Amino acid sequence: MATVRWARADEADQVLDFYTRMIDGMRGTEFDVCWEHDVHPTRAFLRASTEAGEVLVVEAPGSGADGPRFAAALVLNAEGDPGYDRVRWQVDAAPDEVLVVHVLATLPQFHGRGYARQLLEGAIAAAREAGAKALRLDTFTTNGRAQGLYESCGFANCGVYEDFYPHLGRAGVLYECEL
Repeated sequence: MATVRWARADEADQVLDFYTRMIDGMRGTEFDVCWEHDVHPTRAFLRASTEAGEVLVVEAPGSGADGPRFAAALVLNAEGDPGYDRVRWQVDAAPDEVLVVHVLATLPQFHGRGYARQLLEGAIAAAREAGAKALRLDTFTTNGRAQGLYESCGFANCGVYEDFYPHLGRAGVLYECEL
């Protein structure tokens, strides 16, 4: 079992490298996340999130100077994405009682090893420890693999929202885990 930990502030460059590798590695595959370098996620968001202690990571096995430092990563903070205010959430919670998972990803060469599950379980544990009432996230309607993961980890499907990602013209599925 891999270790889930918070990225240190001095690992911002490694976090940026992880997301660059992930976007490049997924582009054009059936798991394409449709993210664009420095558009989503932005370098500023990733750097600020790392420096604020909001990035959970799984170290890549055999991390070396030439290989990736991290196999999987996510950002966990209290900021809901635009559109979260129109979702019918199941848990009655004030904004300061909720944490949100952003940019959960695993490098393609580490798919199928359970790292995303460990990372998500780590986010659930961190949210509980922080005293949150709920953990929320969103994904594309076409991302069935992620939806299965979320549901198997105790997240409830809160519905499909058309044009949730207006810059992409795509619908989103919103999920919530009661803590």
